[in-house]
Amino acid sequence: MDKGKVAAAVLAASMVGCTAYQQPSRVETALANMAKDVVIPLEAEKLKSPLKRGEEGIQEGREIYAQSCALCHGAEGHAATDLGRAMYPPAMDLTSPHVQHWSDAQLFWIIQNGVRLTGMPSWKSSLSEADTWELINYIRTLPNAPRVAAAPESGPAASKSEAELIAYGKTLYRQEGCFTCHLLNGEGGQVGPDLSAEGTRGRSPEWITGHFKNPPAYTKGSVMPAYDNLTDEQLRALTVFLQNQKARTP
Repeated sequence: MDKGKVAAAVLAASMVGCTAYQQPSRVETALANMAKDVVIPLEAEKLKSPLKRGEEGIQEGREIYAQSCALCHGAEGHAATDLGRAMYPPAMDLTSPHVQHWSDAQLFWIIQNGVRLTGMPSWKSSLSEADTWELINYIRTLPNAPRVAAAPESGPAASKSEAELIAYGKTLYRQEGCFTCHLLNGEGGQVGPDLSAEGTRGRSPEWITGHFKNPPAYTKGSVMPAYDNLTDEQLRALTVFLQNQKARTP
């Protein structure tokens, strides 16, 4: 039995009694992550887009996105919507390196089939294959799209509290796929260092933010992608979140 069938079998067995209201167990979370980063590539590897990249079809893809995707992923792809953030795990930021690293074929598979335990539905019955490829072409433009500035705030609400930054940073940590390479409190991958005690290492906020923007400049030989698509506020939230990870090491 291949990995995809094994994952599906274990997933089905683990879903008895599960609800979206309750926070998933470690097993459920691990299986959801496996579905996105292991099963999808196996099934999608032979798909190929019939469309050329470029302006042609971008407008059609934009209209499809506005009708079908913006509710959860936001008008600009950053998933900064109440519905998107309320999901567990949160809706993906479509401008993130994690999403943009997926091939067109993998994105096609995700949109057509959905991914269980992530809130991502199957659009196979609603979007034709041609519409899906046009949508993918538009998604590729999101990281370079100018971000619409929010209305200026005034007074105490202008800056987030530390608790708000930590909560937002936790959301971004999952949206950006950090868990696929890093272990945090016993969950995640082991490609990169364990971040459970990151806040005890004495690294300055400037160091952590700089590392997000250009990892090899701070850690020689780092294979971590640059997260230069994130805003200053998002980088700050991620930094504050990581500085508050102070689990005791054995």
